[in-house]
Amino acid sequence: MSRIPIVQLALFSPFLLEQRSDLILPFLVIMPNTPSAELLTSADVERRTSSFNARRALLKSNPSLFISKTRLSVRQIPIFVTERMLKRLASHAVKAFESEVKQNLRQPLTADELARAMVPDELSGMVVGDTDVVEMNEQKDKRKSKFKGRDTGVKQAKIVRQAERVDALTGKGRSKGYGFIEMHKHADALRLLRWANNNPDIGSLFDVWWKDELENLLKLEKAKPESEKDDARVKRLQEEIDRSAGDGKNKKKSKGSLIVEFSIENIQVTQRRNASQKDQAANGYGDAF
Repeated sequence: MSRIPIVQLALFSPFLLEQRSDLILPFLVIMPNTPSAELLTSADVERRTSSFNARRALLKSNPSLFISKTRLSVRQIPIFVTERMLKRLASHAVKAFESEVKQNLRQPLTADELARAMVPDELSGMVVGDTDVVEMNEQKDKRKSKFKGRDTGVKQAKIVRQAERVDALTGKGRSKGYGFIEMHKHADALRLLRWANNNPDIGSLFDVWWKDELENLLKLEKAKPESEKDDARVKRLQEEIDRSAGDGKNKKKSKGSLIVEFSIENIQVTQRRNASQKDQAANGYGDAF
């Protein structure tokens, strides 16, 4: 028997253009009285159920909203998690999903899901919010000669932060505990969602990656000229590294396992974001994380 929890598949129709009104986009939600719900606290189950009901009502109430096929919302993120760590999670999740499929620990994507993942390649201009794949591939080809970084499949990773509060360690706004991951492919977004949603193993991964992040920040701070180096920050980073390597008593805890869902998007906002990303690609800039 598989050790991977089985989650209930819920379906409802997002807002679509007339040309694609037949497409129903799936996402996973853990419902009460299911095997996966037994692994959660009652409060966590309630949060997930309430989110499902609220999202369904929101889509019905506003015709400008739709469910993205490639962008995921991620909640209950520990506040120390950075954009780099979120991107690392996405890449790791896709690989781990395929590894578990090969080990017969979980089911692969179905033929219908893989077929749906191919739709944007042919009809990208017909679905609001989908990336114009042809144009994106052309931009990518132009950039290959300039940028040789490995393709992680991740288009963007974002942590939503407070502008008024700055984290003393990272120098960025304090995390609000949620964010977004956008993948280039719908199939990879599905793999990420199914592996990361309610996965209890992610907490230990974040602990390891947080230590890597701290060591990188410390290295960068120490490499600064003496006139720019912040000795107080060096001390704080070193103390946090020592604390993260301890017995776990002082480690920060999250409210529960990650809640990963396909993101509800606004048509106008998505169009502006896509235009901005294409402008960055045309100017030779890589994805910002």
